Amino acid sequence: MGGLVLVAGVVGGVLFLQGGLQPEVKEGSFLEVVLDDSLQDAPGGGGLIMDPADFPLLLSEVTAEIRRAAADERIKGLYLEVGSVGTGWAGASELREAVAAFTASGKPCYAWSDALDNKSYYVASACKEIYVSPSGLMLVNGFAVTTEYYAGTMEKLGVTANFEHVGDFKSAIEPYHLTEPSAAASEAMDSMLDGLYGELLSGIATGRSVPPETVAGWIDDPPITPQSAKDRGMITGMKYRDEVADGLAGEERTEIEDYREVASAFASGKRIAIVHADGAIVSGESGAPIFGGSMVGDRSLIEILDEVREDEEVAAVVLRVNSPGGSGLASDNIWRALMRLKEAGKPLVVSMGDYAASGGYYIAAPGDWIVADPNTLTGSIGVFGGKMNLGGLYEKAGITTHTWRRGQMSTLFSPIDNFSEPERARFRDFLTSFYEVFLSRVGEGRKMDRDAVHAVAQGRVWTGAQAKERGLVDELGGLDVALDKAVELAGLSETDEVLIERYPHRKTFFEQISEDMAEARLPAEAQIPVVREAWANLETLDRVLADGGVAAMLPGKFDIR
Repeated sequence: MGGLVLVAGVVGGVLFLQGGLQPEVKEGSFLEVVLDDSLQDAPGGGGLIMDPADFPLLLSEVTAEIRRAAADERIKGLYLEVGSVGTGWAGASELREAVAAFTASGKPCYAWSDALDNKSYYVASACKEIYVSPSGLMLVNGFAVTTEYYAGTMEKLGVTANFEHVGDFKSAIEPYHLTEPSAAASEAMDSMLDGLYGELLSGIATGRSVPPETVAGWIDDPPITPQSAKDRGMITGMKYRDEVADGLAGEERTEIEDYREVASAFASGKRIAIVHADGAIVSGESGAPIFGGSMVGDRSLIEILDEVREDEEVAAVVLRVNSPGGSGLASDNIWRALMRLKEAGKPLVVSMGDYAASGGYYIAAPGDWIVADPNTLTGSIGVFGGKMNLGGLYEKAGITTHTWRRGQMSTLFSPIDNFSEPERARFRDFLTSFYEVFLSRVGEGRKMDRDAVHAVAQGRVWTGAQAKERGLVDELGGLDVALDKAVELAGLSETDEVLIERYPHRKTFFEQISEDMAEARLPAEAQIPVVREAWANLETLDRVLADGGVAAMLPGKFDIR
């Protein structure tokens, strides 16, 4: 069973199935929410003997409880302790919207932190009162995105990248054969950052009741010390944690982990299934790469989709996509399972997380309704593929080879030969064919003709807000908005109690230990951050291309802090 909380604002109330005791709430208390790097979008590791009620709350569970507390007469206010916000920008936006909804109820909201950066300040700005430790740090200084290019390294190693792509903006392969971004890649990145930056300015400006131009001035000339931040209106003042937590919020506080409302796993009522697709999309089984992250295996996800399709108690499905894409073949297999689910009469609503791009958008396209956060990175409708020629590396290592051939294109995917011109042309035909399939899948789902899809495709990455303007998204919002829509499409009445069941289940203790041990076996040099990042990218790319098909992925990893 997946984790469960009450989601306010939907018909009849929604309970996340989990089991456990009803919440203990102190009358007249402040709801205490501590944000840190442990926050996850999808169910992760649990424990062998851990009570399900003790699992760390997911992002959607935290936001749901904050929204519910806004209308709970037992809750007097909100105390928000902001550390490192362990989500992407879409997740941060969902958090901020939940806090803003609480503030709008008229109850006091106090935010406190030792240090505030772009993302944590963006979330905290939804509170009217923001405090920072007197010796704390303010580092709200805007976005900087760095992309590593490996062409020079590969030249030194004697490795040649042989890749093709369809879509002018499909720049995922550029780091392997260029030393700087192409003009198209720069244009797309600038447009995407403009969208995210605009959301940052707008959110902070609304929270602090100042014009966006004032916020831009704060960022361009950032106050580093809490005193200077206070003088310029960014924060309310400087206080130590106990002065805010115990002094302002008071000692009567209810931790959000104790507050969450859960239902028995045996509770009756209609069910909405939240199916998480979290990570790169690959053929085979889901799992966690050695270098971190997660992968969505088509076989694993299809098994879940078949299960909910056949479950008569499931009234609708919300597909929560938090994926940069991956294998085109695996994405198409998942697409087929989603179409079968719809043919069985199950309404399908898509909720986009931090990423729902390329293959992530491919599997979102069948949705009856698509909901994205304004800061979601989506679109990237395009494909690439190819191989690495390791011949030069073999030569440097003293390895010699001899190949016996039968067939003019028998070495099409040889790891020691470059594409010949006929081979490259044939492979590009394959990519172009799949791109047309991709366009048709999107066109069918979005009720757009081929040329209209192509105009917003070509590998171009959009923010959720930009995607809505272009017809790729129906509505802006978080998982709560998607759940509302699923309840509506399922035709449930206001008197129905709706239960939410998450898929897949949390990892067992032994699965978690196995992954931790695999990471512990990494050589010391692989623990160096830049080396780790490079190998992680290559590991993901290798798994994505393992089925011999095309890749439908974001152009690199966007780590926008």
